[in-house]
Amino acid sequence: MQGKEDMKDNYAFHFLNDVEHPVVRLNAVGKERCSTGAYFWDNKNRQECYLFQYTLNGSGTVKIDGEAKIVGKGTGFFLKMPGPECYYFDEQNNEGPWEFIYLLFECGAAVEYCRYIENHLGRMITLPVYSGAVEWMFELHAQAKRPNQNPFLLGSMVFSFLCALCGVGKEKEKAESPLIVGAKTYMEELFMEPVGISDVAAACHVSQSHLSREFYKVTGVKPNEYLTKLRLKKAVDMLGSTSVQLAQVSEACGFSSANYFQKVFKKHMGMSPVQFRRYVKSEGYSRFQI
Repeated sequence: MQGKEDMKDNYAFHFLNDVEHPVVRLNAVGKERCSTGAYFWDNKNRQECYLFQYTLNGSGTVKIDGEAKIVGKGTGFFLKMPGPECYYFDEQNNEGPWEFIYLLFECGAAVEYCRYIENHLGRMITLPVYSGAVEWMFELHAQAKRPNQNPFLLGSMVFSFLCALCGVGKEKEKAESPLIVGAKTYMEELFMEPVGISDVAAACHVSQSHLSREFYKVTGVKPNEYLTKLRLKKAVDMLGSTSVQLAQVSEACGFSSANYFQKVFKKHMGMSPVQFRRYVKSEGYSRFQI
């Protein structure tokens, strides 16, 4: 039996005239409020899709890797279905009514965005209600109420939601430990020198493995990736705004040799430094950011 405060405001979709392999496809969006143990979902046999469910008030429970986690206000969970997880309202341990908003969607080409979210944010994600991702959820819910839905518009909104979630990792960088701040400062000041991550770790008085682990945990990237990006940014600026030789660019950006510079540049940029310089000049770009 539902409690007197229980509520459902849900909308499901199955577009017959959609493209065959869309980037994303919205399956359902809804707002609910529940206050009894009748609310229980087991993901083992559900349709293949992703779920993001965000708590607006009260709390619920989600079981991930066999561990029951309280999902309080401002917290959401991101799950791929089918899967071993379940989520429910626990009358003894949760605060009722549990009010939440959710999205169910399928991913085609956008699956890498979902993997990025899982790898960098995990499956339990804390967000302020004014965050871009939550705002997109409310926008989708409002749009879903309108008749004659456009599947492409809804798909673009789901994709915008995913992009907003991917950006949450960038916001995390604001709360950094002295270790991360020190490592970044060292790299930003000395990336033009032939320094490596072992030098960064030594300057921070920690082991290289500890630095790599903590740096990745906070920023979502490994310190060697961060250092390489600093060098590539400088190289991009020099290639686009000067005519100096590649060997000079390589040395000025801290690469060990011109050959290694060209190898790294092509791997990350998809073209050689010479091709990039020609491309920027032919397109007339005054600035190129990576």
